Amino acid sequence: MIAIRTMAPWLVALALATTPTVASTGATMSSDNTDSLLMSPADACDQGCLACPGLADPEHYAEGSMKALRMITPGQERWLFRSETDLATDFGFPDAQAEAWFRQLVSTLARQDTALVMILQPTRGLMHQDRLLADDRAGFDAERARQGMARFQTQLRRAGAIVPDMLPLVDQPPEADYFFRRDHHWTPAGARATAERVGVALADHPLRQRLPPQAFVTEPGAVIRKRGSLNSGLGQICGNHYGHQYLRTYQTRPAQQQNQAALFGDPPRPEAVLVGTSNSAARDDDQKNYNFDGFLKQALATDVLNHALPGAGAAGALQQFLHSADYDPAQPPAAILWELPLNYRLDDPLMYRQLLPAVSGRCRGDRQIRRQTLALPALQVHQRYEVLSNTGDQYRDLRGLDGYLDLRFSDPDLKAFYIITYYDNGERDKVWIRRPAAVAGGQYYLALSRSPRLAEANLLSVFIEPTQTTATASEMEIRLCR
Repeated sequence: MIAIRTMAPWLVALALATTPTVASTGATMSSDNTDSLLMSPADACDQGCLACPGLADPEHYAEGSMKALRMITPGQERWLFRSETDLATDFGFPDAQAEAWFRQLVSTLARQDTALVMILQPTRGLMHQDRLLADDRAGFDAERARQGMARFQTQLRRAGAIVPDMLPLVDQPPEADYFFRRDHHWTPAGARATAERVGVALADHPLRQRLPPQAFVTEPGAVIRKRGSLNSGLGQICGNHYGHQYLRTYQTRPAQQQNQAALFGDPPRPEAVLVGTSNSAARDDDQKNYNFDGFLKQALATDVLNHALPGAGAAGALQQFLHSADYDPAQPPAAILWELPLNYRLDDPLMYRQLLPAVSGRCRGDRQIRRQTLALPALQVHQRYEVLSNTGDQYRDLRGLDGYLDLRFSDPDLKAFYIITYYDNGERDKVWIRRPAAVAGGQYYLALSRSPRLAEANLLSVFIEPTQTTATASEMEIRLCR
């Protein structure tokens, strides 16, 4: 991670400026032309004229969406960067245990005959290091960042995933901007370049033969304007911004119109499913659509089902897909394409404890050990309620069980709660389940802990403890599965 310098060059220049300034913004301008400057296009302003000393104050990044913008740093030609994310240099699994968790996810999907394709998105620093100011370029270890990306790709491949090589994009960036100049998302050009790399990687791969062929064409769409997340952060701190960036969007459609029979029949199910972040999500707002799924359809010559989600973190979209009606463990897709920004580390054990059983899905038959349906009363924060018991007449020896819990709630808004599992050796496993707002509630999976301290212990009971008040009573079903 790049250390924040005490005084960046642009901040030194700002501090030494002798022209009159507006106190609330720190911008170098005459006090009688404020409106004209703030209303003028971004082209009228160089990289430092709207910056202010507050950009280097950590307190401005302490809460809400500003946390993800630490620390806004001006670049050349009105570019803005985040020093803690865009200029990061260390990527990948931090230890062998995290890599082992991911390997288990890949192998679990493979047993379902689903290939996992990992699509890494390089950082803005790697793709646009030429837009950094001279001192930032000297402080940003671009070669270390490149090596970190190469190492992460190697780790993912070693774990069994298919990983298109994105390093050629770093070494020879597209002529058009890969990222927006003042926003953390890629541009349509960046989305296209990435999809083309995926197409190259899978051109001769056996997976390609499992994807139903269909030709697509891409056409120019509307012009969108992007103010940008970093630009908005600049405005919040300094009271001004650089204006919008305008770019052409694209739309992808089947190369041939469906015939009359196809219109009235069931279309073939896409065998490729895209999950990922807001870079990949298809949204109603044209200003936020970058057509990545469309470019993938054209590059792979197959239909792609888009399950990407904005605001769902690294794995929220994958989790929601595995819980959706579009996923059937008995008929899984041939490929899951997982778009992932390079700075996501994939090292949270709780993430895997929820994803791995979701691949297997709802347990029935001899996989079901115990099932219970119960009424949940309205619960207060920190109030515990027992939802499963392995005592009395129902007692079973469950030592060494490699199992999981399958929980269904009638209240889809219950998204923050503890699951506490007690064992007969006095130990317990307490995990905090938290769903992002973008991910649907109501359905949860949790693999039982495999901690050595529980290896010889028998499960006794399972409690739920909400961290949000539930105003009304609801219903719940819990299944203990193997």
